[in-house]
Amino acid sequence: MAVAWVREEEVTYDGGSSDQDGLWKKVIGDLFEDFVLFFSPELHAQIDFEQSTDFLDKELFQEIADEKKGRRFADRLAKVRLKNGEEQWILIHIEVQSKNESDFPERMFRYFYRIYDRYQEKIVAIAVHTSPYKNTIPKRFTYNYLGTELNYSYRNYRTEAYSNDELERSENIFSKIVLAAKVFHQTRDEAHQRYLFKSKLMRELIRNQNYSRTAVQAVFHFIDYLLQLPEAYTKQLSNEIRPIIREETELMELYNKENASPTIKNAFDLEWEKGVQQGLEQGLEQGLEQGLEQGVKKVVVEMLRKGTPVDFIAEVTQLEKEEIEKMREMLQ
Repeated sequence: MAVAWVREEEVTYDGGSSDQDGLWKKVIGDLFEDFVLFFSPELHAQIDFEQSTDFLDKELFQEIADEKKGRRFADRLAKVRLKNGEEQWILIHIEVQSKNESDFPERMFRYFYRIYDRYQEKIVAIAVHTSPYKNTIPKRFTYNYLGTELNYSYRNYRTEAYSNDELERSENIFSKIVLAAKVFHQTRDEAHQRYLFKSKLMRELIRNQNYSRTAVQAVFHFIDYLLQLPEAYTKQLSNEIRPIIREETELMELYNKENASPTIKNAFDLEWEKGVQQGLEQGLEQGLEQGLEQGVKKVVVEMLRKGTPVDFIAEVTQLEKEEIEKMREMLQ
């Protein structure tokens, strides 16, 4: 069944940690299959991921945009194909840094009925809370008034429900996104701990051959912009990462300066600066050697013109007699 939709403007990573909604939207788009597998394995089993996933326009949420002022949300609406051939819409709503808001279930219902009313499509709704606060929000919206009843429930997940150990052991690469979201709160005022986490995770991901390089790149972008570091730590991290990248040719080809995350880009910049410095030093050394050689030959020519014996010239200049004889023949 054909559904009219408008492609969303490309989401980029030009925001900082204050643009968490943009980071979540982008990483869900980049790692959508891993996202579904992590939070809902049974739903993942029904989706045909060999078919492309379409992300529908953000304008679908424009009707309730005014209600979102001062809050942090990341919304994605994905259109997928199930293995049985049917079409399925998946509404993903990410609550970023929210506290307990009693109106959340009602807002989830509003998402549902407005999309359903407009498109008449089957919808799977997923809510993910990244707040470190204990969540006591109901997982359903209920309405009961004078015999009119409504009971709307949705899939509800919290990043805090997963332990750090569990996330570190997980083979699903999206677990590293969830782990980074937790570490963001845990290291808010601890730059050194945040640096240690990023260093460990980035080194592990680079060396893990089970993850595609593009998936690793998506995680790098997310954690680089979410877990920002002071300049000194950033430079130190890039220095650590640079020799690891240099070991693998395929990594050097992938992490180019056009699509690299800040840490990787900085590592390339440092590598480039090092290469330029080495080139300058080598060039200077070669230039001095060439200059000395030309100077010696000029002295030899002058001595030959004045009739200085070849043996004496060879002793003074440390040149071979044969070379001096050739120079004399050329002068003659």
